[in-house]
Amino acid sequence: MRVLVACDWYMKYASSHALALRRMGTKVLFLCRTHHREFGGSAEEYQQILERLQDSGVDLLRLPGRISSPGPMLLLPKLRHAIRTWRPDIVHAQENEDPRLLALTRGYPSVITIHDPVPHLGAPTLGMPSRAVDWFWLRSVDRVVVHGESLRRYLNGRVPAQRVGVIPHGTDVSARPLPRPGEPAVLLFGRLERYKGIHVLLQAMEMLWSTRPEVKLLVFGRGSEAHLLTGDRRIENATGYFPEGELTEILSRASVVALPYLTGTQSGVGVQAIGHGVPVVVSDVGALAELTPDGSFVVPPGDSRRLAAALLAHIDDGDARKKVLDHAKRHFAWSVTATRSLELYATVLAEQKPAA
Repeated sequence: MRVLVACDWYMKYASSHALALRRMGTKVLFLCRTHHREFGGSAEEYQQILERLQDSGVDLLRLPGRISSPGPMLLLPKLRHAIRTWRPDIVHAQENEDPRLLALTRGYPSVITIHDPVPHLGAPTLGMPSRAVDWFWLRSVDRVVVHGESLRRYLNGRVPAQRVGVIPHGTDVSARPLPRPGEPAVLLFGRLERYKGIHVLLQAMEMLWSTRPEVKLLVFGRGSEAHLLTGDRRIENATGYFPEGELTEILSRASVVALPYLTGTQSGVGVQAIGHGVPVVVSDVGALAELTPDGSFVVPPGDSRRLAAALLAHIDDGDARKKVLDHAKRHFAWSVTATRSLELYATVLAEQKPAA
């Protein structure tokens, strides 16, 4: 099978997905933009991803410039010809608002992954052009993919139920879990935005500190809510963008990762944590509960008391790490994601054949 993987944002995810397909023996063409915004402006990390793809035998096409730039529009016929010459059987696009990606991939059997079927609390409202591109993607593709069974309902009224597929958010799974750190710590990592429920976590930590004052709260990330995390010596706060290469070192310091979301659908940080065997305590929103091996890791959104109790229950739970890693291996390993993707592609392609 020959698969064209297309993305604007979500390049980290899409490239890992492409590599997983390649490991399954699939021919892959990777179409992406040339900007580095997803990497905090780091051209180095962006280039490393491209090199990994090329070293694995993935073919590359890049779409330069911004959506509004007139120059790159002249390259569309050339890129379209390159795609036609490569002859993909199917296109797998990632959620995007770029009409050029839509134009380049029209006419092929296609799938699109919607990472956030419901916008985050506080997310900017899309303008009319972006909403139009989103509408055309959802209307034109053969399948719309979400990352959890519980997310199907969020597409009700937008996409017919029979055109919605589920493929879990993949992750690299370690051979063994990271050892429990010597110093107990709760980790909050990633975007520090309103929907993450940071104020709920701070309330929970005050309750936890009443019995376990030695526990640290580690915060790595950036966002509009970062100001809530300053001025407390029990909080280690490192603000900024952290490349993927630093994630293992950050997770090695975590007894447990907190995902106290008020709203949301899935978490790339959460799935990477369990891929290292690090437990995650999550709010029961979207598909976050699917990251956990049992209900003891799941709390109602906004409930700081229940969150404190769950964090306290698992902060010293060394036995949980193997259970968490086994759960990740069964449900979220890239081999699982690639297998389910290929099954979905085969179904879509079978539907294209006219009945005898």
